[in-house]
Amino acid sequence: MLVDYLIKTHNDEVTKLSENSAMRSELKRQHYTALKYRIKRLAATKQGVSGAFLAGVIVQNQSNSSHGPHLFKKYGWLVKLLT
Repeated sequence: MLVDYLIKTHNDEVTKLSENSAMRSELKRQHYTALKYRIKRLAATKQGVSGAFLAGVIVQNQSNSSHGPHLFKKYGWLVKLLT
C-alpha cells in the first residue's frame, strides 16, 4: 500500500513534468516557425532590405569608430535609393 502510494505520487510528478516539457518544446517550435516566416516576409520587402542594410551600416560604423560619419556619407545614396 505504501509502496503503491509512493510510486503513484512520483509517477504523477513525472507525467506533469513530461507534459510541461512537451508543451515548451511545441511552443518553441511554433515560435521559431513564426519568426522564420516573418523574417522571410521582411526580407522580401523593400523596407526589409533597407532596414537590414542600415542595421549593417550602423554595426560596422560602431565597430570601426575611426571612420566616423564618413561611412554614412559614403553609402547615403544607397540608403536614399532603398527608401
